[in-house]
Amino acid sequence: MEETKYNESVIDTLTLWINDNLENRLSIDDIAQKAGYSKWYLQKLFVKYHHESLARYIRKKKLVACIKALKSTPVPIITLAVKFHFESQQSFTRSFKGITGCTPYQCRKRRLSQATMQQFRSDSDPCTVCKREYPQLNRRAGKKRGGKGV
Repeated sequence: MEETKYNESVIDTLTLWINDNLENRLSIDDIAQKAGYSKWYLQKLFVKYHHESLARYIRKKKLVACIKALKSTPVPIITLAVKFHFESQQSFTRSFKGITGCTPYQCRKRRLSQATMQQFRSDSDPCTVCKREYPQLNRRAGKKRGGKGV
C-alpha cells in the first residue's frame, strides 16, 4: 500500500517535471535516472498510472505545445520542430499527423472563432477544440489513406 502511494507520488512528480521541461530533450533513460528507477520499471509504472507509454505521453505533450504555438504565433514550423527536439521536420510532421490527424500547416491555416480561441488557450487537448469548430475533421480522422504498400 505504501509502495503504491510512493510510486504514484513519483509518477505525479515526474509528470509535472516533464510538463515543465517540454522544450528540453527528454530521454526515457534520463527520466528513469532522475526517478531512481530502471527505465523498464518506470515505463511499466507510467503506463499503470497514465494508461499510455511514457514516450507517447511526452510526444503528445510536445505536440500540444506546438499546436498552441502554431495557432497563436507566426513561428515557422521547422523552428517548432527544432525547439521541441524532433529529429527532422518530416519526423515532426509524421508525429503531428499521427496524433492530430492533420499536418502542422493545415492546423495553422484553420481559423478559429474568438470564443473557440479562448477555450483553445486553456484546454489541455486543443485538437478536440479545433474538431468542435471543424466537425468534418472527425469523419476524416478515422479514415486511412489508401494505396499500395511498399
